[in-house]
Amino acid sequence: MFYGFNGIQSMIENEEDLFYNRLGERIRQSRTQENLHQEALAGLLGLTRASVINIEKGRQRPSIFQLLKIAQFLKLDYTQLIPVQSTPSADATTLDQDDYDSIISGTALNEQVKHSFNQFLFSLNKKK
Repeated sequence: MFYGFNGIQSMIENEEDLFYNRLGERIRQSRTQENLHQEALAGLLGLTRASVINIEKGRQRPSIFQLLKIAQFLKLDYTQLIPVQSTPSADATTLDQDDYDSIISGTALNEQVKHSFNQFLFSLNKKK
């Protein structure tokens, strides 16, 4: 089944938005459990309170470094903040290897990026 580039792009954007919304929720929940105010977390991270609010709402996407620092300040392992779907939902759409290949071959990616993307896709398929 092939969804076309626009369909795949839309699906990825929706998943990405959902990921960051859930990440933000986990950060907020963990922050409140630690009785840490947004202003205090912002100060520790060198951000504004507005930035922390936006991270918690999924509107601002923290860098990996910021995520590691957030976890450190919340006394968590960073993996506890990352929302990972353990089993696919009933309405989740999946792409087969032909779809992945057509996405990769239809782009102007350099070989290193293609290799990295293929490794990522391979790791996803191993988890199924």
